Amino acid sequence: MRIIGIDGGATKVSGGIVEKINLNTFKLVEPAVDIQYIEHPNYNTDFLPLPLYLQSENQISPSEKNQGSVFIDCVLEVIQSLADSNPIQLAIAMPGIKNKEGRGIIAMANGPRIPDYCDQIEHIINLKQPIQKLESDADMCTWGEEFAEEGALRDINNGYYIGGGTGVADGLKLKGDLIPFDEASDWIAKSIELKMPSSQSLETYASMSGINKHRLSKSDFEIGKVIGSLLFERISTIHSGWNNEFKVGRILQANHPYINTLIDRIVIGQRLSQFLQSEDGSLIYQSMVGELTDKCLNAADAISNYYIVDGEFNKDIIIMSNLRAAPIIGLGAKVWINQC
Repeated sequence: MRIIGIDGGATKVSGGIVEKINLNTFKLVEPAVDIQYIEHPNYNTDFLPLPLYLQSENQISPSEKNQGSVFIDCVLEVIQSLADSNPIQLAIAMPGIKNKEGRGIIAMANGPRIPDYCDQIEHIINLKQPIQKLESDADMCTWGEEFAEEGALRDINNGYYIGGGTGVADGLKLKGDLIPFDEASDWIAKSIELKMPSSQSLETYASMSGINKHRLSKSDFEIGKVIGSLLFERISTIHSGWNNEFKVGRILQANHPYINTLIDRIVIGQRLSQFLQSEDGSLIYQSMVGELTDKCLNAADAISNYYIVDGEFNKDIIIMSNLRAAPIIGLGAKVWINQC
C-alpha cells in the first residue's frame, strides 16, 4: 500500500510516503519532498487574506481564487512526484477552519480560502479511497511525535507539544491518549486564542513569523518571558484548571478530567525548536526557562516540587524535537491505523 501524507502549510507544501514498521511505529520511506508556493509562476506576493472576522461575510475574490489555485497546483505536484500508476491512499493536513464536511477551507489566517480543496485533488489524482477530511496540522504534528520511530511523545503518559512556524501547533497527550485541542476546548485554549493584556495573541510570540516581527521592537528577554508564561499556563491549566492567566474570548471551565495531572514532557518542534537550539535563539531560550523557574517556584507545592530541581526548572522536561516530518508521519500513521 502506498500511503502519502501531505503537510500543506502557509508557505510551502511537504509530502512523503509513510511506511508501517509495526503496529505503533511508522517512518518516511525517503526524505520528504518540499515545494515553496512562492516558486509557482502565478504566486501573488502581494496577496493578503482578509481578517478572519471578515472572511465569512465576503465572497472569494479572483485574486484569492488564483492564490488558492497556486496552493492546489503545488500540492498536486508533490503528490505526482511521489505517486506511481497505482491508486494511492492520501491524507492531507492544512491549517485554517474547515467546512462542515471537513473537505474544504472556509477561513484561513495566512492563506487563501479553498472550499472545494478535496474535490480539486480528487479530480486529478487516482485515489484508492476518497479523502475523508482535511486533518488539523497541529493534531498531525502530535500524531507524528507519538508514532514516529524517534517521536518525543512515545514513552510518556502526559505531555504538551508546541510547534512554531508561520503559526503555532498545539497538542496534548494525557493519560496516554492523544487529545485534540478541539476536543478539550471547554477547558483549554489554543495559543492563537490566548491574548496578552495588550490583546496580542500568544501565537505571535511562539511562531517564528511572530518572533521575527517582535524582535524589531522587543528584546529577546521579553519574548522569552512570554513563551515561558505560555508554557507555565499549560502546566497550570492541566494540573489545576484555568485561572484566567491570559485573556480569552470565551468562557473556559476550571474543572476538567485531567485535574492533578503533571505533564512529563514539553515537546518543542518545527522551526521554533531549531531556532531555540541555535546561538541566535539562546537568549530567548534562557529567558523562557527563567520565567518557567520563577512561576513554578511560586506555584502550588505539587508543581514546584515536580518541576524545580536545585532551584531551577528541570530542563530535562523540555525536549527539542528535530522531527520536521512529524505531521507527514502522523498523517500516514492515522491512515494505517484507521483504514488499513
